[in-house]
Amino acid sequence: MGSLAGFLLSITGSVAARVLTSLGIGIFSYAALTTFASSLIASAQSAYGGLSGPALEIVNLSGVGEAFGIIAAGFTTRASLSAIKRMRPL
Repeated sequence: MGSLAGFLLSITGSVAARVLTSLGIGIFSYAALTTFASSLIASAQSAYGGLSGPALEIVNLSGVGEAFGIIAAGFTTRASLSAIKRMRPL
């Protein structure tokens, strides 16, 4: 009976360690990817804000602002999906 209890405790400990490790990696990777996406978005916004006059009007008419929004949403979605895949316990 004692060896069975020891065996069950050893299995439970290794499973718990794997779950905690995978959660830590998932949270860390999500934080890193969202930080990267945020800096990329800020860089694009500053470049977009640097335009003036007719160039800005042409860029706005061509829909670059909406394209930036779609691309930013894609980066954020990719970061979220990547983190979710890594957060799976086993």
